[in-house]
Amino acid sequence: MISLFELFKIGIGPSSSHTVGPMRAAHDFAVALRACPDVARIEVTLLGSLAWTGVGHATDKAVILGLMGYLPDTVDPDMADELVALVRAAHRLSLPDRTLSFDPAGDIIFDRVTVPPVHPNTVQFIAYDAAGEQVACQRICSIGGGFIVAEAHAHDAVVATADVPFEITSARDLLEITRRTGLTIAEIVLANERALRPEHEITAGIDRIIATMMGCVDRGMHQQGVLPGRLAVRRRAAAIYDRLKGDRFRNVRAAHEVMDWVSLYAIAVNEENAAGGRIVTAPTNGAAGVVPAVLRYY
Repeated sequence: MISLFELFKIGIGPSSSHTVGPMRAAHDFAVALRACPDVARIEVTLLGSLAWTGVGHATDKAVILGLMGYLPDTVDPDMADELVALVRAAHRLSLPDRTLSFDPAGDIIFDRVTVPPVHPNTVQFIAYDAAGEQVACQRICSIGGGFIVAEAHAHDAVVATADVPFEITSARDLLEITRRTGLTIAEIVLANERALRPEHEITAGIDRIIATMMGCVDRGMHQQGVLPGRLAVRRRAAAIYDRLKGDRFRNVRAAHEVMDWVSLYAIAVNEENAAGGRIVTAPTNGAAGVVPAVLRYY
């Protein structure tokens, strides 16, 4: 069973597979290096789609932050660019337990030639000692939605299972369970979540997810300026919000006004995602505006 807290991950933009996944992979590699005292240098190779679109999706930034010990759900997005800029300027990388020489311009390789053998989103981490000998290596696939798996196991990767009251593998299964038991979809999902963790943790986790979604909507509706990237796209949500607020007390209530507000909320989240802000992967960063927009209007 895929838990709510696997499906709805708190992270940063702009991509679940190209930002969130690589950051988690880099974090895990940095943690594993605690068992290797002789590390003098780290080399990161982005392969396949991570190489071709990694700059636009801030994959290199995500890798740097992950190696420094940050995770997508806890890193301060307002500080992320500054942290990465310090690494680029000083050519020094602070791992959780040591500091190494690290030049992102040379130590992060965008390999657009080698075809990854297993998955198009593959990242390779290699650690070397002072003599240039390899002391650790990991190849990780970012398989979508922020999920990662070791390349060696990517073909047979499965979601961890647990004993739950209701086994659901399709929408047909879910609807059949509602007919058979009389339970709502929410009650069925909650029963399964209770098999994984105490109910107070479930409630607290859902509250945190909703608070993150609503905070993202609020921030997105008030931020102005140009989004990161070469296209110099200007934010639209703040101007739309001001226009809709101005129409509230006029006798110009259009039939499609509901969709104007829902669209505003989705645009606000999508712009925050594009800016590398705090968002909820739901179930991908690219679709992250839909659920918060509906919840906010509701």
